[in-house]
Amino acid sequence: MTDQDCRDTIARQWFQKAEDSFAEAVLLLREDRLVGCINRMYYSAFYAASAVIAKEGKTYGKHSAVRASLHRDFVKTNRLPQSSGKVYDKLFEDRQEGDYAPRTSFEREDVELLIGETRELLDSLKVLVD
Repeated sequence: MTDQDCRDTIARQWFQKAEDSFAEAVLLLREDRLVGCINRMYYSAFYAASAVIAKEGKTYGKHSAVRASLHRDFVKTNRLPQSSGKVYDKLFEDRQEGDYAPRTSFEREDVELLIGETRELLDSLKVLVD
């Protein structure tokens, strides 16, 4: 197995985790568990970003480093649209609020919009993994 084959395998595994997390987000939305839905949407984006980063042979141990790489290596180089970076940032910030602020709530309509944007982000990242 070549080094690239190994990176491709790791990228596919990360992306499967992204898809699994997104499916969990959909289930949580259906049950009106909006804070949990935001968490799973963020992790789906984080895993998908980790997949494209891994495909290039890089790994990062911090969420902030994955976020920085997404912007530096993919958005600023026009490999991803600006909107992808904005959605990732929104998910990052909402997940932080949902996980660490004790009285956080989100509006269902906002979460429904964000789930569609997250799906688009995943689809854009998938192109870079395939």
